[in-house]
Amino acid sequence: MKKQNGFTLIKVLLLSTMAAVVVFGAMRETLVQERLSGNFQKSMNARFLSEKGIYIVAKCLKDKLIEDPSLTRDQLVMSQCSYSGGGSAGDDLKFDAFASAGDEPDIVVITSSGERYSGDSNDKLTAHYKFTPGNSASVNDSFMAGCTGVSLKGSSLIDSYDSSVGSYEQTKSSNAVINTSSSNADVVLSGHSIIKGDVNASGAINLMGSSPVYGNIKSNTGITISSGGGVRVDGNAQTLGDILHQGGEITGYVRANGSATMKSGASIANLGNDDFDIQYGGTGTFPKNESGFSQNGIHYSNSRFNVNPQLTPIEIHAPDSPQCDPLALTQNMDDVIGDSDSYPYYEVRANQHYTFAPTWAYYETVNGNSNNNGNGNGNGNGNSGNDDLSAISALQKDIYIFDTLKQQSEGVAQSDSDLEYVYGMTGFTVGSNGSVTIQGGDVIFLIDGDFSIQGGSGMTIKAGSSLSIFVTGNIDLGGSGNVYVEQHGLTTSGHAAFNIYSSQSGEGVSLGGNSDMYAKVYAPLSTVSVTGSGSLYGSIIGAFIYGSGSGDYHFDEALKTIDLGVGNEDGSIQTKPTLTFERWYYRLPNSSE
Repeated sequence: MKKQNGFTLIKVLLLSTMAAVVVFGAMRETLVQERLSGNFQKSMNARFLSEKGIYIVAKCLKDKLIEDPSLTRDQLVMSQCSYSGGGSAGDDLKFDAFASAGDEPDIVVITSSGERYSGDSNDKLTAHYKFTPGNSASVNDSFMAGCTGVSLKGSSLIDSYDSSVGSYEQTKSSNAVINTSSSNADVVLSGHSIIKGDVNASGAINLMGSSPVYGNIKSNTGITISSGGGVRVDGNAQTLGDILHQGGEITGYVRANGSATMKSGASIANLGNDDFDIQYGGTGTFPKNESGFSQNGIHYSNSRFNVNPQLTPIEIHAPDSPQCDPLALTQNMDDVIGDSDSYPYYEVRANQHYTFAPTWAYYETVNGNSNNNGNGNGNGNGNSGNDDLSAISALQKDIYIFDTLKQQSEGVAQSDSDLEYVYGMTGFTVGSNGSVTIQGGDVIFLIDGDFSIQGGSGMTIKAGSSLSIFVTGNIDLGGSGNVYVEQHGLTTSGHAAFNIYSSQSGEGVSLGGNSDMYAKVYAPLSTVSVTGSGSLYGSIIGAFIYGSGSGDYHFDEALKTIDLGVGNEDGSIQTKPTLTFERWYYRLPNSSE
């Protein structure tokens, strides 16, 4: 019988020991990895919770701006947008977030802390948002505001002045801004109309003929500058679309989110010495072998210039939106006019003269046969509807446009009631050789029909008085029919000397007089046509504005100060405030930063 040495047993024991060491090592590594994964998961849970707090507070702040666009930065951070909450993965998830004012005046800081397992895992996140306040602009902040477009032909001069400071000759300036605001609302300038002011189009800008613009131009969809010499844009040209520059000089710089094309004879002066004459995001097409298409020896086709400037668009609004009718005239016109069944039709015939004051009216004939008692009890002259002026002159209604700026009669505000003195009509016509005088304060016509001043006739608005007409039909001021305003600008009541309010849609307003006229035109649904040879002083708001006459246009900047306090956005145009994310930082949980 042989002895057993036990060597095999020893080998088995050694192998078993080695296997146990490997297994225990693997188990230890697995345990470490599991703990690391768990800690990472906890950390990520805490981070996600802190991010959640940032998003919730940011949304709250943006909602506050929608509720009240007038909030300042400091008012916004004090608007109760602090939040504490948890998560859906368990009861041990928690975040706390709040907003505070940054060191810079336009920065809002949102700080959020997240934790899990009762603070075993913590994370802190700080986000910076840039606050841009909303601005309230006057309804009459620009000379021409055509919601669906503007087209100007002829050889007019378009500029500005300030009647509150002095006469046109004393105060003429270059602030006659032209705006459009609906989708694809173009501005077309042809002939040789000289524009002294900025042009902003929600559609395209087409500078045809030799029309120069002494100001900046900006377009949402594209800019086309026709061939020709001289200065075409005395300022900067910016578009979110393409630019086609066929001739003439742009004295500023050019920016286009789209493509840029320049032809021989076109040039960019860049008198402001900007770092880039031109920047464009699409393709660039420029003459290769001609001078003038490079900056510091680098051709415009170089990638240095082929950079999208990422311009922000002009806000687009529907034609029936509050932005195109900030006074809400179309919503209120029925209430303004009221029941017109009993209104007369006014026809001022040849050799007849009517005088209107806020509370009374009378008429007389040129040959001295008068029918006038001066107290509102004048009798008619046999014309249809002119039988009883006293009943019409005594009519009182609440006209919302006069709620803030009260009607005045002989310098005294009608503040004893909420009602205004008005003249209700189903139409108003001044025939050939007829005449009308407005005096004694703020006169109001409510016309459920047409308003017309024909050739050879005239209307005079005395200094210190005003006429406001609310018209549902067509307005025709044509030929040699004249409206003479003795004193431009605002009366002591705050209203313009001649105010045209039209709710007519389509071809609603025609200004074709051959004499100079002062008027503030507000016709948000109408095409406003200016075709006469007389100069127009004031401002125009319309759906579409068409000018083809030879008369000049002079924007009265005093109209910017009118605050009617009515309609949408309180009678003003409100740009929306914004809160824009800029950057964020992860901080140590105990950091005070």
